[in-house]
Amino acid sequence: MKKTMMSAAMMALTAMAAQAQNPFVQTWFTSDPAPMVCGDRMYVYTGHDEDNADFFWMQEWRVYSTEDMVNWTDHGSPLALESFSWADDRAWASQTIERDGKYYWYICAHSKLSGGMAIGVAVSDSPTGPFKDALGKPLFENGSWDHIDPTVMIDDDGQAWLMWGNPQCYYLKLNRDMISYSGELGRLDMTEEAFGGPIMSKREKGKQYKDSYVEGPWLTKRNGVYQLLYAAGGVPEHIAYSTASSPTGPWKYAGEIMPLSNTGSFTNHCGVADFKGHSYFFYHTGKLPKGGGFGRSVAVEEFKYNADGSFPKILPTDEGVKPIATFNPYRKVEAETMAFSRGVKTEQNDEIGVYVTEIHNGDYIKLQNVKFDGNVAKQFFARVASGLRGGKIEVRIDSLRGKRLATLEVPATGGWEKWQTLSVDFAEKAEGTHDLYFVFTGRKGPKLFNFDWWEIKGLQSLVVEEGGLGKYKAIMKEEATLEAHTIFVPQDLSAFNKKNPLPVLVWGNGACTNSPWEHYKFLNEIASHGYIVLATGYIPMEEKPYNGPMSTTQQQIESIDWIIAQNADKNSPYYNKIDVKNICVAGMSCGGLQTLYNCADPRIKTLMICNSGLFKNSNRNQAVGGMPMPDKSKLKDIHSSIIYILGGKEDIAYENGMDDFHLISHVPCCAANFPVGHGGTYRQPHGGEFSVVALNWLNWQLKGDKQSAKMFKGKDCGLSKRQGWTIEKNAKFDKLK
Repeated sequence: MKKTMMSAAMMALTAMAAQAQNPFVQTWFTSDPAPMVCGDRMYVYTGHDEDNADFFWMQEWRVYSTEDMVNWTDHGSPLALESFSWADDRAWASQTIERDGKYYWYICAHSKLSGGMAIGVAVSDSPTGPFKDALGKPLFENGSWDHIDPTVMIDDDGQAWLMWGNPQCYYLKLNRDMISYSGELGRLDMTEEAFGGPIMSKREKGKQYKDSYVEGPWLTKRNGVYQLLYAAGGVPEHIAYSTASSPTGPWKYAGEIMPLSNTGSFTNHCGVADFKGHSYFFYHTGKLPKGGGFGRSVAVEEFKYNADGSFPKILPTDEGVKPIATFNPYRKVEAETMAFSRGVKTEQNDEIGVYVTEIHNGDYIKLQNVKFDGNVAKQFFARVASGLRGGKIEVRIDSLRGKRLATLEVPATGGWEKWQTLSVDFAEKAEGTHDLYFVFTGRKGPKLFNFDWWEIKGLQSLVVEEGGLGKYKAIMKEEATLEAHTIFVPQDLSAFNKKNPLPVLVWGNGACTNSPWEHYKFLNEIASHGYIVLATGYIPMEEKPYNGPMSTTQQQIESIDWIIAQNADKNSPYYNKIDVKNICVAGMSCGGLQTLYNCADPRIKTLMICNSGLFKNSNRNQAVGGMPMPDKSKLKDIHSSIIYILGGKEDIAYENGMDDFHLISHVPCCAANFPVGHGGTYRQPHGGEFSVVALNWLNWQLKGDKQSAKMFKGKDCGLSKRQGWTIEKNAKFDKLK
């Protein structure tokens, strides 16, 4: 029986996590939402109801933002009662607006100067703060308790209006600086025609009224008509609105927007905003566990205006809104970004900002509409801290018990703010778009750890030197199906097909390094001229030496096998775009030795040996351990044309390379020297002189370019005239077509 009940509870919890979006903040009680669009983000400024409150005991304001309307980032509390030297209680409803690159946050709080509620304003250069009191005193107060719930709007002519009040609605005309005003305090006519009923003190006994303004005004304008939304009807409150041709009126009651509904809260407070072609209505409910009239939570619904610009009826839902964009997980994401959560809270400090805390066994964070397409998840990183015992983060998709991609073990780190960045490889692949869950597990009962940020690292790519100097701007990237290799290829493959395919360069690195970190500029330049380059080793996202196991000769063969298979695979982006009959295998130093080791492969059209050559018996002791060490007889296996590109007599491989050249007589061979030593010019911009010679060789041998052939053919070939270069050719070379 117990097992059945637990299973049913888990199924119910999973269903809730899959469907719920409202309230869209679960870590804290939040109230009085005030949306503001800034660039490609929607910001919502809220109040904060304290846990277990028995009144509106509110000490601070909070900020949340989103790009997709379902995954919200908690920016913490950049503004509190302590931000205002004159305030001592009741951090109630507020609104923020941008003007001239600054953000003005209008608040109300109890004033210890006048003993009433007062309107204040804070300012910042950022929508998330830090904010500071713009005046050091209230913007407006007179000792009355009416001055609550400010709303602000900048009209089409640039005039800013500030309104507030319960039960009377007041207004001021703000000056351009947004922190001062001109004229006297204005009062809207609170008539039956304007708001469906007059204020309580002017009501006729026994008369039924359509409605009545209470508090929480929201001033906006649509199609030239001013709209004032407000909490209406007394307790419990619903949302109604009035319209006018001027902010000062006369106003005309227009009806209900959100009728009385099962929101779990006897108050309501709204805000509206258009974002990325959608219209949204924000309000609050009491629907979180332990929530209610003094524990409210912000929610949102999408709606469409009526044809005349008026509001439709909007009802609260648990499902909330649908995502308007996919979420990219291949970046650093703050842990306090979430669509839904259970159990967790957020905290903040001056060192790292906001982070997730109060994590216990069974708690979780969910993100919606996470797009894994276009990349392959390889590793999960997280920054965590644990005082005592740690726990685990299970990375799952689709549901709390869905496919587990990875499990990160979190140890005790020595303190709740002793942060460590940990990582784990993905055990399973994720493709397509999914909901993503971080399910926290560990000992039952105690707090497990804190969680600062996470990142999923997938296949990486980088545009090198603006894509190269060639006609086809190239990109350096990884491929999921060819591990431990780096691909250099034109970014746009649309120009390539069966009639115009990409020839192939297979490359091995110097020192048997398993990353082309020394050669990426050289290889990228070649790709930009219409080649696909398959380099041995891991992608060098930073220009620094690779530290890891050495590469192997087999990786070059893997490159050839892979690209031929890709060309035949209808699901591959390289399908029918590769010239598999024109493959050059090449390499520098140890990579050149690997190339010579593989020279017998019949799929090779030509060879390019750079700063390399087989060791002679007399100097084999100079080789580095791990290098392939075939003897000179291996040269007889060469069946294609071959070029040696060496760094002159200063090159430590010069003797070996020139000895190879003199021993090769059965195939066309040449040796080109440029006096720069063993390092060549690979790391110079666009690969320097070595890329010029290599490109001409490839254009001739793999593309049949007659102009490039002139660089090498004939007594007065182009290379012999090029400053610094010398060239030697064997007897068969001039017969090379």
